[in-house]
This record gives sequence, C-alpha cells and structure tokens, in this order.
Amino acid sequence: MLSTSPQKINPNTYNAHSKQSAFHHAVRKHDYVLFNGGRGSGKSTAGAIQSILEAWQYQPQSAGVVIAPTYPMLEDASMKEFFHWLPRAMIADWHKQRRVLTLTNGSEIAFRSAEHPDSLRGPNRTWAWLDEPRNIKTREVFDIVSAQLRPTRKCWLTTTPAGIFHWMYDLFVEHPLPNSKWIHVRTRENPYVPDEYERTLRMQYTGLFASQELDAEWVSFEGRIYDNFDLAENVSESAEYNPDLSVMWGVDDGYAQGQGIGTVGYHPRVVLLAQLTAIGGLNIFNEYVAASQLSETTINTLIGSEDGTQAGWPYRAPDVAYVDSSAAELKARIWERGITTVGATHPVSEGIKNLRRLICDGNGVRLIKIHPRCTNLIRELQLYRYDDASKVANVGEPKPLKLDDHGPDAARYLAWPLRYNN
Repeated sequence: MLSTSPQKINPNTYNAHSKQSAFHHAVRKHDYVLFNGGRGSGKSTAGAIQSILEAWQYQPQSAGVVIAPTYPMLEDASMKEFFHWLPRAMIADWHKQRRVLTLTNGSEIAFRSAEHPDSLRGPNRTWAWLDEPRNIKTREVFDIVSAQLRPTRKCWLTTTPAGIFHWMYDLFVEHPLPNSKWIHVRTRENPYVPDEYERTLRMQYTGLFASQELDAEWVSFEGRIYDNFDLAENVSESAEYNPDLSVMWGVDDGYAQGQGIGTVGYHPRVVLLAQLTAIGGLNIFNEYVAASQLSETTINTLIGSEDGTQAGWPYRAPDVAYVDSSAAELKARIWERGITTVGATHPVSEGIKNLRRLICDGNGVRLIKIHPRCTNLIRELQLYRYDDASKVANVGEPKPLKLDDHGPDAARYLAWPLRYNN
C-alpha cells in the first residue's frame, strides 16, 4: 500500500475527489480513459497516481510509459508530479540518461516526449499515460503507443481540452473507441483547490477561454462562425415545448448520406422545431435529422399521415415552415398539408450576422435557447467555420465551409423573420 502524508490524496482511494475516484475505477474497467479537466482540477495528480498504482499494485513487473508533448513539459510537469507521489522505497534504479525507472517489484517505466513520434516505436508496453495531449497536434503518437499495448491495453490521458477539432474529441466523443470512457471535471469540482483559486482565475479568464480552461468544455476558437455560442448560456432545458404556444419549423432540405456525419458529401434534411418567446426570441425544442429519406416520409413522421394510419410527434403541427426557396418539392408537400410555407433564402452573410445577434448581442442578451436534445444542432453550431483558403464572399467576409452547416442553416431560416426585433 502506498503511503502518503495526511495532507495528500490517498492514492488507493483518491479520498474525497469523486471525479478522481471515478477515473481510477474507469481505468480498471476500460482500455482507454480520458480525464478531461480544467486547470487545477487534479487531472495530472490522477494520472501520476494511477501510473504508480498500475506499475506497483495492479501489474507488477510490467512495462509502462509516461508521455508528455515536449521534454520541458515532461520534466517540469509530468515527471515532477509522478515522483512527488512515488515513495522512495519503491525505487530500485533510475537511469537518468535513458529516463527509465525500475521499481523494486520489477516494473519498468519509461518517460518519453512526443516531439519525435518515431522515437516512441519499440518494445511492447502494458500501460501508457499521456499527459496534456491537447498539445499533441495529430493522433500519430496515440496510434503508435496504442499499437504497442499488449497483452493488456491500458491507456489513460489527462488533459485540458483543446476543442472539437482535436483528435481526442473524435476518439472519445464523436466516434468513441471501443471500451473507452471520458470523464469531465471542472476546476471547482476539486475539493482540494481553495475557492479563492478559482475566483482569481475567473477574473482573468472570460468567455470561451474560461469555458475551456476552467469548465473543461470542448470549445474551439479558430475560424468559428458562431464563436459567441455558449453551451452554458444557449443550451437549456427551459427551451422545452410549450403546448399553449404555436410551433414553427426551420427546414434545410437535403438527401445525400455521403460518407456520413462530418463529411463534405453528407447533406441530410434537417427540421428544427421552435416557438417564439415572450421577449422576442426563439426556443428550439427539438430537431429531426434524416438522410436518404423521401420528403413525404419526413412529414408523416413529424405530423402523422393524412389517412391517420401513422401518428406523428407529440407536438402541435406548425403554423409556418421556413424552407430554403430551392426546395420546391418539399415546400409543396408541406403546403399541401395545410402548413404555410415561406421561402427563407437570404444572403448567407446577412443571415449569419442576424443569428449571431440572437445567440448573443452586444449587451450580452441571448434570445436563442436550444434544448439539450438537439444534439446535432448543438454540435454543428460549434463546428461550423469559415474556409480560411476561400475568396471573400463579400468585401472583408470569408466564405463559410459547406460542412456541418445543416442545422445552422435551418436556424438561420428560423431567425431571419426576427431580424428587425430589438
């Protein structure tokens, strides 16, 4: 059993830090675990202690590796944290030049930098700890290390998130690895961090930076079109359907499945269901997303078939549907069902400005609320970005990428009639 002073977290139980305890149990059950935490959340401590437990208690005589993005980070952060928690009595040998530690139970731990991925190729490992991999730009290092894990496959990553374009988001959130898990912990959830520490950081960090660095949210900054969209402020269960209010649809027509979600060839039909609020905004309470589907199937699914043989969703039929003007066939079918259709085509750049204003205006007022069940829209509002390599659409305005724009386009159509609201 590892011994520590009473002031330190007991590495066998992780003491009162519930998220560290959850991380510990997740590593025992899963092959890949991501501890996604804000600054001071205890993520590096968890990674270091888990490494010691793995080498000493769970896999004696094992071969493990600790990897940091650069050698300075390895020596100043990862190794310093590891040796802080390692009892000296466990050390049999430390080869400083090779950066290889041998424990008295026969386990061997190598400390490596990710600066030259090919240098990581070599002997098989039984476990690996990647510390702050948000600073590792491609997944090549992860793939090399993962391929060396045998016969067991234990790999944990501890980091502050880098955003939804990073390879970690793809591997743990968007397309999760088999037998993987990610744990989210905010700075304030670490019981060992004084309240004053977070209050001080909150004064320094604001907006998206605070969401990423303190709340460990998957936010990205580069080229985002709706960079004022905030998960904490614009996503709320208060946007729930109200049966006493009229319903409207915002429809971006599409059909192609392509290579699936997130690819250029993916063009689904998206229907956003929304209601006006008392303050002149929108509550988007649900979404319907389908590819390779006939328009009549979409309509019957949402409001039921005309002959009554198929029930629709449990909401009022819309009074009006705002549809891309080019979707003539879909508009005609919606109109045939007694729903007013409005061609919602407008200059994209102007529509983006209007939707941004409703998401958050210059006074910090947010008129768009989205229910958490609208996962596709929430995802795309964070992904939708400008094409840095494109020519400007208008003077001084870059052109948006035709990717991950389906939900945002439907939201633009809904928001366009509100452009004159104050």
